[in-house]
Amino acid sequence: MTNPMQGVFAVATTPFSSDGEQDLAQLTRGLERVLSAGVDGVLLLGATGEAMALTAQEQEAQVRHAVDVVDGRVPLVAGCMDYRPADVVRRVAQAKEWGAAGAMVTPSYYGGLDAEVAVAALDEVFAASELPLILYNNPHSVGTDVLPEHMEPLLRHESFWAVKETSGAATRVRELRDALGDDVQVFVGADGLALEGYTQGAAGWVAASAWLLPEQCVALARAAESGDWAKAVELWDGLSAPLSAIEGSPHFISLIKQTMGRLGFEQGPVRSPLGTASAADVEALLSAVERL
Repeated sequence: MTNPMQGVFAVATTPFSSDGEQDLAQLTRGLERVLSAGVDGVLLLGATGEAMALTAQEQEAQVRHAVDVVDGRVPLVAGCMDYRPADVVRRVAQAKEWGAAGAMVTPSYYGGLDAEVAVAALDEVFAASELPLILYNNPHSVGTDVLPEHMEPLLRHESFWAVKETSGAATRVRELRDALGDDVQVFVGADGLALEGYTQGAAGWVAASAWLLPEQCVALARAAESGDWAKAVELWDGLSAPLSAIEGSPHFISLIKQTMGRLGFEQGPVRSPLGTASAADVEALLSAVERL
């Protein structure tokens, strides 16, 4: 699908108030902050974030609220993850009803399916979707590494917009571009490999770090997009420490939230079963951020 949606997509956290309820006022503040920094899109209900810890009603409230706040200024994409393909189809249809411009899907998680089996199940989702779809390849969380050749059958669907690539394989972005052609965008999904992804021709970056460091992530992307590699390397030299700290933490959502809170953008706690980052890790990330 030839689609203008590309560039830096900031992945939103879910702010919670002290009573444990979703804090939509703080979400508004976060959205306005990343929009002011120049991000090209926003992703809600990320697959490795807190989407699974939200009720169906909370997910709907978040997407509808964000659609109203963003008001068409950038594309808004909603994560639509579930185990059964029929349930993913239903979630994508809901995201369209709520006003999302696109949806992100994953292979059926936890089962450790063969890649061919996983893609065959996704075929039903891509066939039914009326929204552009981004396929999130995250074998560390899902249990299935979908290689470029596995994705090729999905090219027959106009809904196939993009791939978010998070396997960590050094040359995977280039391999995806070679296999899928110009009509499917390839996004970097691993923040610690953002510069490598751009050197291989990534069309954009779906960045959890951009919720914390939107200006810096956008600056790196703009340098790479313009071919100013000297500037990109200079920016990466500063960004690599905080991004690697985030990427390497099993509690990265808490790490981002706590650090943002220390910077004056309160996000509240993470919701169970997600873990809480240690005070030492927060201090280390905060120091790296402040050095920027």
